[in-house]
Amino acid sequence: MDTRRSFLKKGTLAAASMAILPSCINISTIKARVPIRPAKIQKAAILWYSQTENTAKCGQVLAKTFEKSGITVISGDIRDIGNLKTDGIDLLVIGSPVFYYDTPDVVKDYLAGLPDLKGMPVASYVTFGGPEGNQHNAACSILEGLVQKNGVPVGLDAFVTISSYSLTYSTDDKNPMVEDHSILPDSTTYQSVRDYARFIQATIEKSQVSVFNKSLTFRESLTFFDLEYWVKRSVDNHSIIEENCVKCGTCTKLCPSGSIDLDTFSVDTTTCVLCLGCVNNCEYQAMSMEYSGKRVTGFKEYLENNNLQFDLPPELKT
Repeated sequence: MDTRRSFLKKGTLAAASMAILPSCINISTIKARVPIRPAKIQKAAILWYSQTENTAKCGQVLAKTFEKSGITVISGDIRDIGNLKTDGIDLLVIGSPVFYYDTPDVVKDYLAGLPDLKGMPVASYVTFGGPEGNQHNAACSILEGLVQKNGVPVGLDAFVTISSYSLTYSTDDKNPMVEDHSILPDSTTYQSVRDYARFIQATIEKSQVSVFNKSLTFRESLTFFDLEYWVKRSVDNHSIIEENCVKCGTCTKLCPSGSIDLDTFSVDTTTCVLCLGCVNNCEYQAMSMEYSGKRVTGFKEYLENNNLQFDLPPELKT
């Protein structure tokens, strides 16, 4: 079975010439447009967009680390938090998975709806399933949105997790991201998250302001070629198996494009953005999808079939 990565390589050969461009070419600089708000962090907001809980777990560990240092924290998925009231908040951190080598549109739309941050320190993080994820630039995209709202950037980071993209799975092949029955994020990942929280806090206490550069890379160049369109060309039979569906609503809650209608057991494949949240999170195997003629295995189903489970950090076990 072709993986998502191999398909994208095949489907974007027209962009191959871009690979020879040096990664040092700066395409945008993310820096503060207003002075940083001088204040000790007393209250922070740690928000994320997460489809398979990997990004959420990293955000939760960030929140717990800040709380241990005496900081009051508001945390949660941006879809649950809704409109953020920034009064009294001294730090805003936004996290997201890398999606088609970029920040998902649902996150960009949320950033665009934020109020004026008035010099508030801001930071970003992304999670990604492989080394070719364009993670630095994706994290920069989050900071760009925050800076446009007069946030002051103080940090960005990226944390590798198991790929949550179902097209890297199959019913008969071992996931290439899983080796020796260990899956990410693991204890090393979570320690990196804790270190990042401490770095952010120390940076703000010193009133330091950071500047980040988004560089032109091969992966960045691919974002101009509508990768979603190319992947869709190999996806078929994206539908709901009516006899398996219990109408729990998980898929509709997670769908960022509102493409699922449980009343008619249908999926609007035109508006679907192929985030795979429905396939990955259905516990009843009611979401059907084929990739290059083979059935796609969802994230939770794959873990169950291979007797795999996450090693939760101590902060999330209580």
